[in-house]
Amino acid sequence: MPVKYGSLPFTEAIDYLQGKVNLPTQSWTDIWEGQHAKAFTVAGATKEELLTDLHSTINKAIDEGMTIDQFRAQFDDIVKRHGWSYNGGRNWRSRVIYETNMRTAYMAGRYEQLQAVKKRRPYWQYDHSDFVTHPRPEHEAWDGLVIHADNPWWDTHYPPNGWGCRCSVRALSKRDLKRLGKDGPDEAPPLELEEKTVGVRGPNPRTVDVPKGIDPGWGYNVGKANTGQVFADEEWAQWQLDNKHKQHWFPVLTRKATDWGRPRNMPLFPAPAALGKPVDSKAEMVTAMKSTLGGDSKIYTAAGYPVLVDATWVGEHTDYKRAKFLPFLDDLLTDPYETWLNWERHAKTGAVRLSVRMVKAYRIGKSDKGIVIATQVSGGKLRAHTFLPTSNLRYISDQRLGVLLQGAKDDD
Repeated sequence: MPVKYGSLPFTEAIDYLQGKVNLPTQSWTDIWEGQHAKAFTVAGATKEELLTDLHSTINKAIDEGMTIDQFRAQFDDIVKRHGWSYNGGRNWRSRVIYETNMRTAYMAGRYEQLQAVKKRRPYWQYDHSDFVTHPRPEHEAWDGLVIHADNPWWDTHYPPNGWGCRCSVRALSKRDLKRLGKDGPDEAPPLELEEKTVGVRGPNPRTVDVPKGIDPGWGYNVGKANTGQVFADEEWAQWQLDNKHKQHWFPVLTRKATDWGRPRNMPLFPAPAALGKPVDSKAEMVTAMKSTLGGDSKIYTAAGYPVLVDATWVGEHTDYKRAKFLPFLDDLLTDPYETWLNWERHAKTGAVRLSVRMVKAYRIGKSDKGIVIATQVSGGKLRAHTFLPTSNLRYISDQRLGVLLQGAKDDD
């Protein structure tokens, strides 16, 4: 039976944890704040099999209501089976893994529920837990504060706000405010930032500005990063209209290909197949894509990540003029020149997604002209693809950002 906190079902929390992608890391500072909303990590767990077992056990813990003692028993089995040598004592390390995942999952799910009732209950009240052994003075000071749900204060102060933090949020209506003797929401406390350096003993130390009273790495809204902020229909429709031809998702990591020692200009590889025939309709595009895949869909593997390619989706989202390059997609997805991982943040909602991008350039005919194909994968599915002439170097460079998962040599 799924875990429940009070009377709230944990469905959203379960979905949050199950939707994460395993990501090997050496240090807890390797990925930061909102990036955790889409990646399952355990500091020092660098093997996929180990991460898979830990992720599966955490999913089971939240789905079945596993206690920490029950989790520890399975944690011990996993450690023994994989021969994992982790830092810290067994009780401390297992508690950090268990509580961090359970609390962030709960609050991510809670955010989704709060957004669903925001129209009727637009005010959020900070609720400090009385069950923590060592309460933080700042968290106690925020207890009972009522602040509008859309106030930017929640971008940094939405719980949990630190290791072991059990604070929560409740939604209130105007009638609830009157019962509390309030004519309106409270004024949000001023944002006081402190510079702190963390991870100094690990391979990736960080110096960051963090709000006072919040632990480094926790100054973000886990729910907003997971699903994004909800807006009124009119505001959302207007934003989409105003930004119809603009970029909506922006990369979080900005490390470029040259920073990884990769050439600025990609080499041109021989065309892997004959050019496809021109088409005149979406239906013909879908048929051409099914021919390329050998069926309605096909699963590829990108640097260890499964990628589902749906022929109908690709066919309906590809310009007719690019139909002749569809036969190249199979080669790109099978043997990419580079594979990149990055987080992207939505310009309006603040949602974060984890994307994997594959790129490769092909020579067309005997000339030096070529075509670059870039694909983007998120949630295990091919979500976007681009066919560009190699003359568009600036845009192509923008596709090669983040963490280099795989890079072929020019003569491979």
